[in-house]
Amino acid sequence: MTRPRGTITKLANGQFQVRLGYSDRYGTRREYKRRYATKREADNAKAEAIVTLGQNKSVEASKQTLEAFLITWYETYKNSRTIKPSTLETTAQHIRAFIVPRIGQLTLRKLNAQSIAKFYADLMSEGRINLNRKNTTPELSNKYVRNIAGTLTRALSDAVTWGLLPANPCADAKLPKRVKPELNTLGGDQIAQFINAATQRKDPNLALWLLVFTTGMRRGELAGLRWRDVDFLTGSVTIAQTRSVVGGQTIIETPKTKAGYRTIALDTITINALAKVKDDQEQAATMLGYWASELVFTDLDGRIPSPNRLLKRFRKALELSGLPKIRLHDARHSYAAYALEQGVSVHIVSPRIGHSSPSFTWDTYAKSIPASDRQAAKTVEDALSKLIDETRSREGREAAKKYAKIAELNELNYSLRPFNPITTGLDGHDEQIVWGGRGVSNPNKNDDKPND
Repeated sequence: MTRPRGTITKLANGQFQVRLGYSDRYGTRREYKRRYATKREADNAKAEAIVTLGQNKSVEASKQTLEAFLITWYETYKNSRTIKPSTLETTAQHIRAFIVPRIGQLTLRKLNAQSIAKFYADLMSEGRINLNRKNTTPELSNKYVRNIAGTLTRALSDAVTWGLLPANPCADAKLPKRVKPELNTLGGDQIAQFINAATQRKDPNLALWLLVFTTGMRRGELAGLRWRDVDFLTGSVTIAQTRSVVGGQTIIETPKTKAGYRTIALDTITINALAKVKDDQEQAATMLGYWASELVFTDLDGRIPSPNRLLKRFRKALELSGLPKIRLHDARHSYAAYALEQGVSVHIVSPRIGHSSPSFTWDTYAKSIPASDRQAAKTVEDALSKLIDETRSREGREAAKKYAKIAELNELNYSLRPFNPITTGLDGHDEQIVWGGRGVSNPNKNDDKPND
C-alpha cells in the first residue's frame, strides 16, 4: 500500500468528512470516506487510518457476507493439514448449526462488538435455530457458547490478516462468564459397589471399568488402547492414541496435548483383569481361526465396539449395579475426586489424568472434595500444634536453665563478696570486733547506750 495523506472537509450540515485515497495490497486504488460530528473526531480518525494503512492493514471491511467468508475460510483451515479431524468437525458444526443461521447474512463491515454480543446472548437464551422446523432448541451453556465464540474469533482474526477487516470485532464483545459445571460423580462406596457388582456377574467389560475408575482415562483413550500399550512387566499402560466418532466416522488420532500422552501405573487387580481379557481373546482367536484387532477392548467375536457403544454398556452396568445414571466421562471425574479426597497429591493425580497443570486439576475438583479440605486443615493444625508444643517445651527448658544460672551466679556472687573486717568475720559471718584489748563495739555500728 502507498502511504496516504488524506483530507478533512467541513460539510454544509456541519459534519466533517475524512477522505483517504490509497492502494491496497493488490495495487487496487481505493478510497476511505467517513463522516464525523466534530473536527477532533475527524482528525483522530484520519490519523488512526493512516497508521493502520501504514501497517499494511485494511481500513475498510469487506462487503461479502459472513457466511461467504466462512465457506472460504473453512476450506483454507481444513486444507492446512495441521488440524485434527475432531477439531475440524467441531468447527464445522459451530459454523453450520450456530453462526451462519444467526448472523451469516451480515456483511463483514456490519459486524461489530454489539452485534456479536447480541449473538452470544441469543445463543445463551434461545440456543440453536432449527432451520427445518423454524424454531429454536433449548439454550446453550456458557461453556458451549464460549467454544462457538472461539471459532468465530479465530475465523475473524484471519479476516484481519487477509485485509478483509480493519480489526477483529470479537475482541470487544464480552464473552459469557466462565461457569464451573457441577461434577456428577460417584463416591468411594458407590465405586466399590459398581466394581463388586460387575465382578459378581462376570461382566466382560470389568477391565474397562477398572481402568476408568483407577486411572481416570478418557473414553477415547480407553477405546484406542492397544495391547502394545500395555506393559504387564512394569504394570502400566501408555496413552498413545485415541479413538472417537467424528461426523459418523470412527477416527483414530494422537492425544491432543503433550500432557495427554502419558504412562500410567496400574494396580494389581486391574493388571490381572487385563491379563484375563488377553487370555480370553487368545482363546477366541484359536476358535475363530483369526484375530484382526490389536485393540484391548474388542468383543470375543472379533468385532470392535464403537466408542459410543462403550457409553451404552457403561450405563447398562450402572443400572444393573443399582447406581444413578452418569456419563462415562463422569467416571473419570469420580476417580480424580476420590483420589484427591483420599489424600493423593494433586501433583500425582494431575499427570495421571492427562491434565496440563496441577492448578487446573485443583481448580476443577476443589469443590467436590470437602473431606480433603478438612483433612488439609487438620494436617496443618496438627503440625502447628506439634511445633507450638515443641516451642513451649524448648522455651521452658531454656527458662529453667536461665533461672538455674541466675541462682548459681547469685550464690557465686555472694561467696565472692570483698572481705570487710568491720562487718565480716573470718568465717564470713557478721560479728563484733575487739578493739585495743578491751571489748568495744564496732565504731561504725550505732549504739543506743550513751557514752561513759
